[in-house]
Amino acid sequence: MLNSDCLYADLALPEELRRRDRVAREEFGIPAAVLMENAARAALEEIHLRLAPPFRTLVFMGKGNNGGDGAALARTLAGRGEEVLVAAPTDLSGLPDPADAHTAAALKTGVRFLIGEGGVPPQLPQDWLCPDLVVDAVSGSGLQGELRARELAYVRAINSFREKSFVVALDIPSGLCGYTGRAMPEAVRARLTVAFEAAALGLRLSGGAEYAGEIVVRDIGIPVAARSPAPACRLLAPRRGAHFLPDRELHKGRAGKVLVIGGSAAMSGAPCLAAAAALRAGAGLAHLALPGGVRARLGSVFPELMVHGVGRGDSFEAEDAAALLELSRALAPDALVLGPGAGRASRAVFAALLGENPRPPAVVDADALDFPFPDRSGIRQTDVLTPHPGEAARLLPDGWFAGRGELSWREKARLVQEDRTGALAALADLYPACVVLKGARTLIRQGKGPLTVSPFAVPTLAVGGSGDVLAGAVGALLASGLPASDAAALGVYLHGRAGELLEDKAPCGHTAGEIAAALPSARKELCQV
Repeated sequence: MLNSDCLYADLALPEELRRRDRVAREEFGIPAAVLMENAARAALEEIHLRLAPPFRTLVFMGKGNNGGDGAALARTLAGRGEEVLVAAPTDLSGLPDPADAHTAAALKTGVRFLIGEGGVPPQLPQDWLCPDLVVDAVSGSGLQGELRARELAYVRAINSFREKSFVVALDIPSGLCGYTGRAMPEAVRARLTVAFEAAALGLRLSGGAEYAGEIVVRDIGIPVAARSPAPACRLLAPRRGAHFLPDRELHKGRAGKVLVIGGSAAMSGAPCLAAAAALRAGAGLAHLALPGGVRARLGSVFPELMVHGVGRGDSFEAEDAAALLELSRALAPDALVLGPGAGRASRAVFAALLGENPRPPAVVDADALDFPFPDRSGIRQTDVLTPHPGEAARLLPDGWFAGRGELSWREKARLVQEDRTGALAALADLYPACVVLKGARTLIRQGKGPLTVSPFAVPTLAVGGSGDVLAGAVGALLASGLPASDAAALGVYLHGRAGELLEDKAPCGHTAGEIAAALPSARKELCQV
């Protein structure tokens, strides 16, 4: 079993961030003013790593605690001799404690405040139309509803500086939902977001990451003991040098044996990619079962693979199920990878393979996922499902799309993409397996366990065959003995990092086979101290 401290990094829902803050104050006696001061100093340290003083800073301040962070930062900058101007809401009275105390201290330090009127940001002097640094301290991570008119005006004012100033958001870009990463309806587009204690979930989801720019998480003095023992979400971020990868075996027969079953006349390459990726990810042996007609025309495929032809057609038929079951029993693989390139005609075959008892853990991918809800017999806790949004739409019940009228498959896939966390939660409730919802910043969840977010949004991973490579990599890790959730997470990480390594060489033009070939480098990197 993996040590989760080595594989995952802290991520939190907005209410969890509020709870930690409250526990730090009430149970550990850490004053809220101290936490706000620590946040301001942490943000300043990150700013100094990117901008060399002296620089002129314009702070847009809201009326909540996020505004207090901005006021504390303004006072700290002024105390160091920097020029600072704060664009404040209509009235500075009624600020919550300790935002009011930090605002008062900033005023005493000599920070200049411009007060807006009627919900409109104040008119800036001509000599402040091109500051070096713009700080967004308008609203925090707890935003759920639409921005009010005054806040929306501030977001638009901040975004007007995007091309001429370095924009830094404190905690989260204002206007961004900390749960979904959606703009409500607009959000600040920052170059840098400094999150305090932990990043809110929305920052790491696809939409949120586009607004946040570079994300840095800084400790502000909240004790680790204040965290929930059962986090609702986490970031996939393996620690280098941690020994969570399976030990390398000296014999191929002990390094994990994977059997990939798939392929059809039009998609013979998909199962080949999956099997090759299994070897690249550390499996000792990889067997490939193809329809007999495909096998006869395919030639040697890859010399490293052991290839078996089953049946006589160009796709698996129901009558091939018995022969495939017999092959699987004879080979006794440690993991199965089912579905790459198989075509929908193979549904009965995969139902038979999944229903075999006992059987090894399986990666259920591509056309093996073509079983209609609610038929989930055969899916087990030891398995990993790897749907893209379109496949996820087929696995969800009609009730998940209720109230939207008659929808096409493409429309359902779009709705899944718009609510990826909600779709994944529903799939994890329906199926006992670990579910991997593929896409930019892939999401992983099993049952009621924490939502795991991948940090990768790499264009190279969007090429044809990339999903087959992921299936093979996860299959290799399952074959090594890792539980489904850890094999899925580690496979997603290696796959994503392999794509990044290719992007470092060239921005485009890479193939799925090259992603597979980069898996050993991604794996080696994790083993380095």
